[in-house]
Amino acid sequence: MASLWNRRWHLYATSLLCACIVALAVSNAVSWYEHPVADIFVDAGGSVSNIGLPTAEAKSKGVQFPDMVLSVDGRTLAAHPGRPRAEAWDEAVEGAFASGRRQLVATVRTSGGDREITLNVRPLEPLRWWLYAGAMIFAGALYMGAALIALWVNPKSPLSRTFGKVGLFTGVLLTLTFDFHTTRTLSPLFYVAFALVPLAWVCLFLRLPDDAPVLARFPWLERAIEGVALAFAALFLGLYYTGEPTRTAQYVWTLVFWAACPVAGLVLAVRFALASGIRRKRLRALLLSVISPHVTLLLVVFPALRGDAQAIVAFGTMSLFPLATAYAFMRYDLWGSRSLLSRIVTRVVVGVVACAISILVATALAAQVGVRFSAALVSAGLGGALTAVLVLTALGAVDRWFFYSRLKYKPTVAQLSEELISISSPEEVARAVERTIKRWLPCDLVELSLIDQKQGDTSAANVALPLDRGVGEDAEQLGLLVEFGGVRLGRLRVGEKTGGALFTQDDMDLLQTIVNQGALALAHAYAYRELEARRREQAAAWRDERAALVETVAAEIAHEIRYPINFFRNVFSSAGRPLDREDVEIGREEVDRLERLVAGLRRLASHALERKRVRVIALCERVETLLRDELDGRKLQLAVPVMAELFCDADQATQILVNLVANGLQAAGSEGVVGVAWSHGATGAELVVWDTGPGFEGDASRLFAPWYTTKPKGTGLGLAITHRLVRAHGWSITAQRRDNRTLFMIAIRAQDVIAGVDAKDDSKPSAEVA
Repeated sequence: MASLWNRRWHLYATSLLCACIVALAVSNAVSWYEHPVADIFVDAGGSVSNIGLPTAEAKSKGVQFPDMVLSVDGRTLAAHPGRPRAEAWDEAVEGAFASGRRQLVATVRTSGGDREITLNVRPLEPLRWWLYAGAMIFAGALYMGAALIALWVNPKSPLSRTFGKVGLFTGVLLTLTFDFHTTRTLSPLFYVAFALVPLAWVCLFLRLPDDAPVLARFPWLERAIEGVALAFAALFLGLYYTGEPTRTAQYVWTLVFWAACPVAGLVLAVRFALASGIRRKRLRALLLSVISPHVTLLLVVFPALRGDAQAIVAFGTMSLFPLATAYAFMRYDLWGSRSLLSRIVTRVVVGVVACAISILVATALAAQVGVRFSAALVSAGLGGALTAVLVLTALGAVDRWFFYSRLKYKPTVAQLSEELISISSPEEVARAVERTIKRWLPCDLVELSLIDQKQGDTSAANVALPLDRGVGEDAEQLGLLVEFGGVRLGRLRVGEKTGGALFTQDDMDLLQTIVNQGALALAHAYAYRELEARRREQAAAWRDERAALVETVAAEIAHEIRYPINFFRNVFSSAGRPLDREDVEIGREEVDRLERLVAGLRRLASHALERKRVRVIALCERVETLLRDELDGRKLQLAVPVMAELFCDADQATQILVNLVANGLQAAGSEGVVGVAWSHGATGAELVVWDTGPGFEGDASRLFAPWYTTKPKGTGLGLAITHRLVRAHGWSITAQRRDNRTLFMIAIRAQDVIAGVDAKDDSKPSAEVA
C-alpha cells in the first residue's frame, strides 16, 4: 500500500486539489442563489459576458461580448493590480438592490463607441442559477472525474496523460465559469484553464486512437503547442495582476477557442476516413460519442431554440459528453490499460453520479417550495449520503436473508469445478453434484439419477416448476434434466427447501449452472470410460496382432525351408547311392539360401534395410524372369521411365513386385493382362501394379490382413508380407478398383525417389512391353 501511495502521490494530490476547487466553487455559487444581478454578467476583467446574461432586453440595446463596462452609476471600473476590475460593478448592483432601486445606468464601450444604457436589477432566477452554476459545476466535476480515472488506469500512456490534461483543464474551466462572473475569487485559475483548454483538445485528437503521423514525426509538437498555451496563460495572469484590461486577449483567445472545436473534429474525421481495421472501429466509437451529439446540437437544436431553452440543451450535452467519452475510452481500452473492467467500481461511479443528480433535484424542489437554498442543499446532501448507505446495507441484508444463492454463487461453482476435475466415474460425478447442492441449499431431497445411455431416456422435457408438494423425504418440488450436446445424461430431483421456503430465481440460476457443470463432467466421464474400453480393446488387438505376426513369420520360415528339407530328405533316403557333383552343388546352394533367410530374419528383428540405388525398370525385368513360367510367354505391360531410380532394399523390393505381379496373374487368368506403371510428382512417386481380373469385394484394407485370402488354395500371406515390406521402407500401399482394373498403388516418399519423369515422356518402348 505504501509503494502504491508513493507511486501515485501526484494523482492523490491532483484529486485533492480538484475536490477543493469543486467545493469552493459550490460554496461561492450557493452564496449567489437569488443574488441581485443586472441584465448582464460582467467578468473579472469588466467585459460583458457571452453566457447566461445579457438578457434579450440588454441585447436589444446593443450590449454583447466583448463590450467593456467603463462605469456604473457614476463609479468607474478602475484597474487594481491583483484584484478584479468588476468589484465596483458588484458593489453598485448590490447597493441599488438594497436601496430599493431596480435600475442602474452603465457606460459601455462598444464597437460603435461609448454608450450609456439603463439596466434592470433583480434577483437571479433559480432556473438561470441551475443552468449557469449547477449544470456547469456538475459538468466540470464529471470532466475532472474522467481525467482522474484515465490517470489512474494507465498513467504511463501518452494518450491517458493527454486525456487527463484535457479533462482537468476543461473541468476547471466549466467549474469556475460561474465564479468568474460572480464572486471572482478564483479568477487567476480560470484564466489559466481558459488558455490551456483549446489547444489541449487539438493535441488529444492528434493522439486518438494512436499518435498521428505528424506527432510521430515531430514528437516535440505537443510540447510546442502546450508552450503556446502556457504563454497565453502567462499573458492573462500578467494583465490581471498588473491591472491591465484583458478584453483584447480574451477576444482573441475566444476566437481560438471556438476555432479549435471544429479543427479537432475535422482531425478526428480525417483520421477516421484514413483508418482501417481495429483503428477504424475505435475511431467510429469515438465519433459516435464525441462528434454526433455536438453536430446534432449545432445543426438541429440551436437553430430551433433560443434563450434558456438553448442553454438547457447545451449544458445537458456538456454533462453527457464526458460520460460518453469516458465510456468509449474504457469500452475500447484506448488508454491501453489491459485491465479488466470492474463491475463494482463501475457501479460505484454510476451510483455516485446518480446520487449527485438526486441531491441536485431534491435541492431544487426544496428551494422551490420556500426552503432556504443553503439549508436545502445541506439537507439534500446529508439525506442522499444517508440514503446511499441505508440502501447498500439493506440490499446486503436482503441478499443474505432471501438470496443466499447470490452470495454463495462463485464459491460454490469454484468448489464444484475443482472437485469435478479429478473425477472420471459418472457415478462419482453424480454424488459430487449432490454433495455440492446439499452444502448451500438445505432441502429434503437431492438426487441425481443417471440415464442408461444404451436404453436412452423417455421422460418429459426439462421441468423447472413445482411438480409435487407431497409429504416425506421423497417429495419432489423441482426436476431438471442433465443434458450435454442434446444427449440426456441424467435427471436431478430436488425436494422442498427446509421449512417450505420459496425457491428464488438465484436458486434456479445456481442450480442450472451446477447442472450444466455436472453435464459437462458426465460427458467427460462417459467419454473417458469409452476411451478406456477402446484402449483395452486396442491392447488386446495389439496382442493378437503380435501373435499373428509370430504365426506369419513362422509360416514364412516354414514356406522358405520346405524346399531345402525336401531336397535333403531325398538325398538321405537314397543313402546307398553315392552323391554326385550336382547333388553337392545343389545342397550348397540351398544351405546358402537358408543362411540368407536367417540373415533376413536378423534384419527384420533390427528393422534394418540394406538400401541402395536401384532402377525401377531393372526390378520389373527381374520380376519377368522369376515369373517366366506363370507369364507363359506373355509380357508385362510396363509404363516405367528408363531413368526412374529408387533408394531401397533390392531383395525386398523384388519380393514386393513378385508378390503383387504373381497375385495379379492368378487373378487375371490366362487371358488377362498385368502391368506396372510409374508416376512422379513433387511429393514423391507412385508405383502401380494392375491387372484385368474380376477384382475384390468389401473393404480393400482386409486384403493385407494375414491369413485372409479369396483363393481356394491360397495361404493369405503374399499380400500381408508385401504390406509389411512396404511399410518397412516407410511407404504405403492401397488397393482399389478403377476402370475395370484392380490397382495396387505404392506411395513412395520423395526422399526415396532419386530420379523419375512422367511415363509418357520417357518410358520403355512399346515394342519391349508388348
